[in-house]
Amino acid sequence: MAKQSSSNVERGAEILLALGNAGVNGMSLAEIAESVGDAKSAIHRALTGLSHYGFVEQSGRRGNYRLGSAIYALAQRMPGIGDLVDLFRPALISITAGTGISSFLMARSGFESVCLDFQLGASPVQPLLSGVGGRLPLGVGHAGVCMMARLDPESRERIMEINAPHYEQWQIEPDTIRAEIEMFLEKGHVIGRRKAAGYEVWTLCLAPAPGDNRYGETAVSLLALADSVSDEEAKRCLTLMTQ
Repeated sequence: MAKQSSSNVERGAEILLALGNAGVNGMSLAEIAESVGDAKSAIHRALTGLSHYGFVEQSGRRGNYRLGSAIYALAQRMPGIGDLVDLFRPALISITAGTGISSFLMARSGFESVCLDFQLGASPVQPLLSGVGGRLPLGVGHAGVCMMARLDPESRERIMEINAPHYEQWQIEPDTIRAEIEMFLEKGHVIGRRKAAGYEVWTLCLAPAPGDNRYGETAVSLLALADSVSDEEAKRCLTLMTQ
């Protein structure tokens, strides 16, 4: 018996869930109606509306229905740069105020990471970056390491091949980057050191988990002189950044 209480919104959601479980082969109108438990006429009207927005597509003139490309595109959509800066700025201010250490919002741009915003701490240290717009090859900075960790293994290795000359220039061993990638995948953050402009720099970096695209391909880093951060201070910074 057809359901009488299902609203149009509920019906559309149930159709999308059914098609999501069907895979690439999709489902016929009759199969969808049986799965959802509604009349074929009501299901057809809902499919027509969903198809109009690209959420559902039909293979051939009278073929099975399946999820449309708009579903994937919507799921992968990332906020604009201005939105990201506005979203993260209060966090950067709080992090720097709580730690006294400079914080940076980084985003991926091809084979590099670029600085979108920052807050300077009590002892400004910027040997790695030149402020907003400053760029680093992925893997040179730890924000880039986090961004690489969010990719599939083949893509990571390809980026490392492309950026290999930069690693030589910065005296960074590829195996060090691989170990840092594993640290992120295991713990959700990276703590490490880099040498730049005669300084040894300590960094702590957090980024969204792999597959979480709500905040784009971003990462937030703390950056300080290595000898100015004790182990206890590093733990306190990690706790604050996680919050």
